[in-house]
Amino acid sequence: MSARKQDRLFAMCGLASVVVELVGTFVAMGKDTTHSLTWTSSSTVIADAFAKPASTAVWVGAYLELISTGLFLAFAVWACARLGGGILGAIGRGAAVACVAVSTVSLGLLDAEAYLAGHGLGLSAARALVTVNGATYVGTWFLAAFFLLAVAPLALRAGRRVVGWSAVAIAAFTLVAAAASPSNAGQFSVLLWLVWIAGTSIALAHREAAPARLEAQPA
Repeated sequence: MSARKQDRLFAMCGLASVVVELVGTFVAMGKDTTHSLTWTSSSTVIADAFAKPASTAVWVGAYLELISTGLFLAFAVWACARLGGGILGAIGRGAAVACVAVSTVSLGLLDAEAYLAGHGLGLSAARALVTVNGATYVGTWFLAAFFLLAVAPLALRAGRRVVGWSAVAIAAFTLVAAAASPSNAGQFSVLLWLVWIAGTSIALAHREAAPARLEAQPA
């Protein structure tokens, strides 16, 4: 496979991961389902969600979300190599692998909630499950930020200023939002993350930008 075809393939993986993730999320988050619950949900909402079995749509959405993690991993490893690799690339790949692993755990907990719905799970146990899943999900935000901070210098060195500086900005916003307002700004950081993946996929599918050159200073 030529380098150009390979770039297009992995760029498509990045775009597909975003599309599949969004479709899966919206399909799974039907009205009054366990996939819509967060640690801020009231006891009444949690009890209502766990009172009835999950629909087929929930399982379809969960399946798509798991598929998206594999597509993202392919994109992330390629992006790190495409931008130059090295020690920062290795850190970026490690953060991406960790992000996918923790995301899979979070999705597994969501699936456990869906499986237990309609099976008489007590309110205390249901709230504990929802809270643990929420905490795991927030953990993925930090790993995403670490990935962005590792990739940003690589992108800047390669002349990809928009990719690099946007990665820095989104990582900073994510770290602040996770501490200050995880229920609102923190959730918005996920949307920014997906936009960055899509934009970077498109940018890296084209030929590399020429690295910035330092002009020689007069003696």
